[in-house]
Amino acid sequence: MGNNSPQTPSKDQLRTGSGKRTQQILMKIWEPLDVLGQGLMGDMWRTFYLSIQDAIALSLILKMPSLVSHIIIGKDFSSLESCWQENALGISRYACFIIITSDFCLWIVLAGRIIGRFRSDIWELRRKDRNGSSKP
Repeated sequence: MGNNSPQTPSKDQLRTGSGKRTQQILMKIWEPLDVLGQGLMGDMWRTFYLSIQDAIALSLILKMPSLVSHIIIGKDFSSLESCWQENALGISRYACFIIITSDFCLWIVLAGRIIGRFRSDIWELRRKDRNGSSKP
């Protein structure tokens, strides 16, 4: 993508050498990938890579409650079965339920965002096809 989005700083805004080098490396990777994606998928490429970005960001967010519980409580809660093994009157059991519930809610958000983005883009592509096919 040639233009700078509001999410990424322009080259003029980067001040450190490592930031400039990192951006150059990423652009060397991104440009051929973008051309390949546009060639293979056309207009759906943007939807695809934005969905991948969402998945990466939300999966990192998904790891945060487990990381916090590991740091504070010293235990990893990865499933509902692990909650039942904790003491019923202990705080670890309730923390486990909260962490498992937050993980579940984040998965719902992730799936909803991906489905919503594809749905809106498919509707937009259909609208473009109808308008494009009616022109001579």
